[in-house]
Amino acid sequence: MTSEPGRTTIIRDIKLIERYARNNEAEDLRFRNFVVRDLDMSTSALDEKVAATTDEVRKQLDCLACGRCCRFLQVVVDDKDIKRLAHRLGILPREVLHKYVNTAPDGTSHLNSIPCPFLLQDNRCSVYEDRPQSCRDFPYLHAGATRSRLLTLLEYISLCPIIFNVWDQMKRELWKHGRRKSPGRSTKNKNG
Repeated sequence: MTSEPGRTTIIRDIKLIERYARNNEAEDLRFRNFVVRDLDMSTSALDEKVAATTDEVRKQLDCLACGRCCRFLQVVVDDKDIKRLAHRLGILPREVLHKYVNTAPDGTSHLNSIPCPFLLQDNRCSVYEDRPQSCRDFPYLHAGATRSRLLTLLEYISLCPIIFNVWDQMKRELWKHGRRKSPGRSTKNKNG
């Protein structure tokens, strides 16, 4: 999938991404297991690799062309987010809570509608400068601790073109022969 040396062809078509993600579920789980158990790379080196790959992929994708995270994910908010939104909207925090926020039984607060109530028709955010932290951080590829978050990334692989393309590039670069392995087989000796 490389178009020029060091450059990866980016897949933007959502239907194609969804199909690849669905067809590659077993392979993606094997790659996840390889990264967790067998990849000979420190946590910090892996996190740096993921962040650098993400930066390269982001240069080639426009989130405004997609907006799927805003249309399909529940936005978690905290007190700081609520205060920022209140200030932005010119209302009191309790009004933000009443109008826009629900609290789950576990105490987690989130925006009360999907799609996000602040999403505009052109995929822009009407509160972008004051958007919740969870929106600022998505797709969480710069968050570090990549190994411990791989299942979460897999959960969003068919939703977010950035995650899909970063994952695909990481698979190609780090798991050169992994696609030829039988499911569940490891090249490392379990006893040492």
